[in-house]
Amino acid sequence: MRLASLLTFALGLCGAALAFAQPPSAGSSTQEAVEVAGRLIADAQASFAGVRDYSGLMYKQERVAGTLLPEQTVQIRVRQQPFSVGMKWLGPAKMAGQEAIYVAGKNSNQMRAKGAGTLLGAIGFMSFDPRDPKVMANNRHPITDAGLGNLIEQMARGHTAERQYPLNETVLSFGEYRFLNRPVTRMESLHPVNTGRYYTHRTVTYFDRETKLPVRIEAYDWPRQGGPAGGELIECYSYVDLKFNVGLTDAAFAN
Repeated sequence: MRLASLLTFALGLCGAALAFAQPPSAGSSTQEAVEVAGRLIADAQASFAGVRDYSGLMYKQERVAGTLLPEQTVQIRVRQQPFSVGMKWLGPAKMAGQEAIYVAGKNSNQMRAKGAGTLLGAIGFMSFDPRDPKVMANNRHPITDAGLGNLIEQMARGHTAERQYPLNETVLSFGEYRFLNRPVTRMESLHPVNTGRYYTHRTVTYFDRETKLPVRIEAYDWPRQGGPAGGELIECYSYVDLKFNVGLTDAAFAN
């Protein structure tokens, strides 16, 4: 891990501030803003089309059953074909050593998971349905939805759906920031009114300006009385120290 990763491991990423190089634009509901958002997503799709596999760190924090869980630090490796995900938890301490592996078409499409700690770790890997209630008790999404490719496609589907609705239902703003000393473009999508059509009140995505890929996403719920004006955090994911096309083989997803 590089120095930046060590520092963020200690401090946490989901609550970290990002430095801006250019203040975000005033939010707008114009067709031009919609086209800018579409280009950012299309560029991400085009860039990711050349990715066969990747590895790095994922920082995630999720609100499950109304409770914001502690931030997790996960070593992640992903292969696109066949879709394969491997995760090993580094933190928090009570989760360190926990692992999860999923390979599409293998093990009856079940995930293999090993618990943290001396006792659970000694049991070794066990098979679970990716949506098993025991698995989802501490997760908002199954392992089958993990990774940048799924994130980009989810964004693309959301953008396509939003274009069918009135412009004033989505307010977009953009700005130039730095995330872990890398230049990124910040896109905020705000839904002022909860029409029941949208997953979040507010979503903030940071696209790396060199790779064009999303490296951080934050999602916020609709504001409630006594809560933050911008809504409570639902989920936050950051991808750090990613290395692409490293040649991951079946051995990387064996257990």
